[in-house]
Amino acid sequence: YLKSIVEMLQAMDKLAPGVASPHTLLYGTEVKFYSSQLKLTPCLETEISNMFAAGDGAGISRGLVQASASGVVAAREILKRIGKK
Repeated sequence: YLKSIVEMLQAMDKLAPGVASPHTLLYGTEVKFYSSQLKLTPCLETEISNMFAAGDGAGISRGLVQASASGVVAAREILKRIGKK
């Protein structure tokens, strides 16, 4: 696996020189809890009135496009409620 990371850094270094520096530090762990989901209305409102949950934190999306789209759904409902279209 290390070879793949090194290859990726070398490829990125061509686009952004310095990425493959000996001083580049990589670390991180990603944990996803797809099973925890909030109870939401179709417009992504939580059980607390006027509180909306969108994006990965809501437990309803698994990627950037879906997370972004859920933000649009919530934003449209908020705009509708404050009287703007």
